[in-house]
Amino acid sequence: MFDKIKAMSAPPGHSLTGEPGKWAWEQPPRFSDPNDAIDFITDKLDERIPQEDMLKMMTAGITIEEIVNQISFKGFMQGQFNPDVAELIKAPLAIYFLGMAAENEIPVRVFNTSDGKPMTNSGLNDIDLEEMMQENNPSLYNFIKQEVEKDVEEEPVQGGFLAVGTLTKEEEK
Repeated sequence: MFDKIKAMSAPPGHSLTGEPGKWAWEQPPRFSDPNDAIDFITDKLDERIPQEDMLKMMTAGITIEEIVNQISFKGFMQGQFNPDVAELIKAPLAIYFLGMAAENEIPVRVFNTSDGKPMTNSGLNDIDLEEMMQENNPSLYNFIKQEVEKDVEEEPVQGGFLAVGTLTKEEEK
């Protein structure tokens, strides 16, 4: 038996020398339809003890994202569904947990961030987005550009600090 804690305890490719079909995820999944998988999971969660456990975890500050990720990963590991179904069921399960929390008046954190809100800074700024759109989807880019230009021409510049640096087409000339 190899010591799995030490680095380099098993040579690369060792896992490929084992008997095929040994693990649950190597077998055909129990559910291939995401709807069936969601029904199965929610039926289990509607039982009193699992529901109480989920409510306790959400009360303790475990995010819905973490709970959903664990459920989908565990289901895959047990051979309940394939990785595609595991990903597809995440959003409906999150909505299920949001409903459960709302029914029990539990404030929850949805995402695994410090404030429980989705990350807003994806690293993609508006200039990069505009350049990508212009290159990859020029028809949409031109449509949006025309609509923005139309709005600028139609709306007169209002006074006040909000109008600083905002010029109409006529003022730009």
